Amino acid sequence: MNKNDLKDKLESLGIENNDYNLAEKPFRELEMGLIKDTNQWKVYQSLEKAEINIIETFENESDACELLLKYLVMRKNRKERNR
Repeated sequence: MNKNDLKDKLESLGIENNDYNLAEKPFRELEMGLIKDTNQWKVYQSLEKAEINIIETFENESDACELLLKYLVMRKNRKERNR
């Protein structure tokens, strides 16, 4: 899976665009996303005041996309349960 595949999957699952960042826009508070850093892919969660928590680092895009998808689906399910 690459970023384009991930974006299509997130849209089909109805995950809100403002919940994630696929390195296409500036960092925002309380989002999850991907950072491409040299030859590594990092999955992160942004915190308040522009702080970033790196969840995990991968050597390939596919593994990073899979983990981000998993976290975003869990977040969506949690939001739906709390409604």
